[in-house]
Amino acid sequence: MIEKLNSGDHIKINLFGREKDVEVFSTDYDRKTLSEEEIACLNWFVENVDIADYKKEIAAWCNEQYEMIGDEVIDEEDLEEELDIFAIAINVTGVPQSKDGFVYPEISFFGDCKCDEEHGICIGFRDRRFLGVDFQDWTL
Repeated sequence: MIEKLNSGDHIKINLFGREKDVEVFSTDYDRKTLSEEEIACLNWFVENVDIADYKKEIAAWCNEQYEMIGDEVIDEEDLEEELDIFAIAINVTGVPQSKDGFVYPEISFFGDCKCDEEHGICIGFRDRRFLGVDFQDWTL
C-alpha cells in the first residue's frame, strides 16, 4: 500500500503478467506531492485493476484505429507487443464531465501504441469502473 508519493515517481505494477516500472503523475501540475485523494485512488487502482481484464476492449479500440488507415488487425495476444504502458495518470481534481456530457477518467493507464503512435493510448477508469479506451489527451 502506497502512503506517500510525488508526482513523477515510479512504482512497479503487473502488466500482462510481467512486473513493470511505471511513472505515476497527477494532472494537477501545481503540486508535487500526490494528495490523499490521489493516493487512495492509486491504491485502489493498483490493488484492483488488471489490464489483462480489458484485453478485448483494448484490442477492439486498436483495431478501430488500424481500420481507419486500412492496416492490419491485431488479436488480444498481440497487445503486449502493441502497447507500451509507461505511466498511470491521475486526474481526481479535474472536472468529471464537460458541458457536452463527455466523461473524463480519474485514473488511467497511459502509454504508446503502434496503432496510433502520434496520439498514444489511455485506458480510463472513473468511480472504480472501467470507462473505456481513447487517446492520451482524454486524461490530459
